[in-house]
Amino acid sequence: MNCTYFRLCWLGILALCLLPASLPGRATAQGGFTSAYTDLNTQCRAGRAAAEGSDAPTYCAGRGGYRLLISYSAWAADIFVESRDGRFSSLVAGGQAPHYDRQKGRKIEWRLANGKPFAVIARAFEYSVGENGAPDFSREVGEKLVVKGLAGFEHIDATVDARTTPNANARARQLADEGYDRRAASR
Repeated sequence: MNCTYFRLCWLGILALCLLPASLPGRATAQGGFTSAYTDLNTQCRAGRAAAEGSDAPTYCAGRGGYRLLISYSAWAADIFVESRDGRFSSLVAGGQAPHYDRQKGRKIEWRLANGKPFAVIARAFEYSVGENGAPDFSREVGEKLVVKGLAGFEHIDATVDARTTPNANARARQLADEGYDRRAASR
């Protein structure tokens, strides 16, 4: 048998084996996982203060009946994900710099399964503490990705050290997707 013919046959078999992995949508066949993003620089708006003298919250676009709420205290911002009907609310990142949503490129990632959101991933920072015990927002000492499940997926609750974990974003997505798969498997 001709050596060139033999190689071509094996290359053809290999190509047929790899073809399904390269088809569109194949990479997300496991639960149909995808991501969507909320750009906090462009997709947020100020709300109304609950009481006179209190800070007005910021509301940001979300996915599938959810939105983001940034609540301000005297010195920090807390980022929540909540359902628009008010039945679900979860703290995603607490104690963040008051200008968190105005930092260039700041986004929140929504993990979707078959087009429906089941978790969010947010970048959160840890800050050094000043002499008065308050955070010094000019000195970041830690950075993590926070993975939080939405209604029905509250068991998804993880953090990934963004400074020491190789491919931290991919790892955060993996943790979210594994939490979704675990829930689906228990049904």
